[in-house]
Amino acid sequence: MKYLLSLFTACCLVSIAKANDQMRQWTFESGGNQTAEIIAFDENTRIVTLRTEEQETLKLEEAEFSVLDRAWILQWIEQDEEARAMLARVGGTVTRETTTGEFNVNYYVYHPAPEKIQEGTLPPMMMLFHPGGNGGRAIYRYVEAAAATGFTLVSFEYFRNTQDHESDLSDEMRKSFPAILPQIEASVPHDPSRIFMGGTSGGAMRAYKSTLLAERPWAGIFAGGGWLGSSDYYRQDYPPMLVAMVNGDKDRGANQYIDRDTQHLQSRGGIVSVHAFEGGHQMPPPSVISKAFRWLLETKLPDQPAP
Repeated sequence: MKYLLSLFTACCLVSIAKANDQMRQWTFESGGNQTAEIIAFDENTRIVTLRTEEQETLKLEEAEFSVLDRAWILQWIEQDEEARAMLARVGGTVTRETTTGEFNVNYYVYHPAPEKIQEGTLPPMMMLFHPGGNGGRAIYRYVEAAAATGFTLVSFEYFRNTQDHESDLSDEMRKSFPAILPQIEASVPHDPSRIFMGGTSGGAMRAYKSTLLAERPWAGIFAGGGWLGSSDYYRQDYPPMLVAMVNGDKDRGANQYIDRDTQHLQSRGGIVSVHAFEGGHQMPPPSVISKAFRWLLETKLPDQPAP
């Protein structure tokens, strides 16, 4: 087995969100509990909006939560404030867009500062998927790396992990991606020869699968703690592309598939680089994402011109 291996990177993982986004078990003052993700908090009414694994929306008063969970909600708010402060520091803008036609899909775009883009060129584009479909918040986890490397980011709200009973929704997502892709390519300035996709956990797996839904020369994949999937997808005819696998050293779930997936991607003409950081199944630190982004931009497939 031959693949590129990056140097192990030890990092302090402070305030980094888990790869399953905000899905967690909440405890209430009444003694009950609920597995859900937080999607909104109204600071005026103190109403917390949760979304369950079954996609049911719950609106609860902040006072209904346990003391520890109320502290976690405060941290959730502070992370949002920190993200926007980071954006002001690194430069660039984030805009919210919506596709038209049969599928109305919300997505967020990070445009790097003009000085980050080489004069006379268009920026590379990284389209991001997320396990919980919360692209508006999740885009900020990648902004620092994008600012350092000149990537434009497109972060989707609609695409997310689904349950077995949501087969109709899964089918709709598969149909919608090739339908909205031309709109995104037309509306977001980018270099058409440098279109990448990526994500973490289920978002990485969706990025892999999406290369099969639209026939075009995909430049590569950023796969944070992801895998090609079960046998239905594992042996698919993936296009030749660059793949940066970025895994925590203790991520036993994703790490067990590194060799298997590398072998298959290489058999399809791809090049794989493995990047490790200290941690489990979670978002990589910005410095490691930056390193993976640089590798994707600086490496070429055998039949590609030098970057």
